[in-house]
Amino acid sequence: MPFHAEMIQCGLQDRVLGGLVDLHVRSWWVILLDSGQVVITRDGTTMTVTGPALLWLPWDRSQRIRAKAGTVGGHLVMGETSLANAIGVKPEAADLRVLAARAIHLPFEGRDTLHRDIAGCFDLILREAQGNAPGSATVIEAQVRVMLVMLWRYAARPDDLRQAGANTSLILQQFRQALETHFRDRWTVASYADALNMSADRLHDICQRTLGKPPLRLIHERLGYEAQVLLERSSMTLDQIAEFLGFRSAAQFSSFFKTLRGIPPGAWRRNARSTDDKPGARVSQSYADWP
Repeated sequence: MPFHAEMIQCGLQDRVLGGLVDLHVRSWWVILLDSGQVVITRDGTTMTVTGPALLWLPWDRSQRIRAKAGTVGGHLVMGETSLANAIGVKPEAADLRVLAARAIHLPFEGRDTLHRDIAGCFDLILREAQGNAPGSATVIEAQVRVMLVMLWRYAARPDDLRQAGANTSLILQQFRQALETHFRDRWTVASYADALNMSADRLHDICQRTLGKPPLRLIHERLGYEAQVLLERSSMTLDQIAEFLGFRSAAQFSSFFKTLRGIPPGAWRRNARSTDDKPGARVSQSYADWP
């Protein structure tokens, strides 16, 4: 699971957060400030945030975050697959996905109970990240979901999210959410369009115009990404992966994967395992450039 979590304890010196952390995928940064300050520098502008507070920041390699001396808290960097799992498929998921694309500052002044609840989430995340016990990814994603919901409740402006309902970005977010839920069911483009209350032609136009890809390509890329992760990280056989992803047979799955990635799934797995212990080993990339 692509994430990095650690405590912030600056002592008598300032500290740059993140350091060499790079998850090789689009990422998000969650920072809990129990006390102290962080200075955020990006594109020549500087902003200082004082704790106690929670910060949610889409990752930007040009962004530099420095915790001032005496600052205490924690920070988490996570990739888009972890975020998608954390958001889930509940009714508020579409709002959470729109919210996650924004930089958010939630101060805890006068909100002691909220501060304790979020601090509890971070404490569990840090312990799970260090212990690497079975199911730790699920526990961490559950805590991220709690923090996102709290941001939605206390920091989002509901009118903004509702007004975004008709724009292209939210339609794409809703499509992605439906895709996360149903890609193993092998839904057709028409099925996704029906779920979004629009025609297949309109969905095709939005995806092609905004992302440069038709919806069928996006569906295939999501399915291919899942197959790729299972090949690289699981012990499932090709028959088991094919069944899990909704293919009629291993042969059908192999043909699909070879068309999408250029090599058969067995060869992909062998190549991935041969690079596991080498510096600079290949990391699975995102399945689509969603907004």
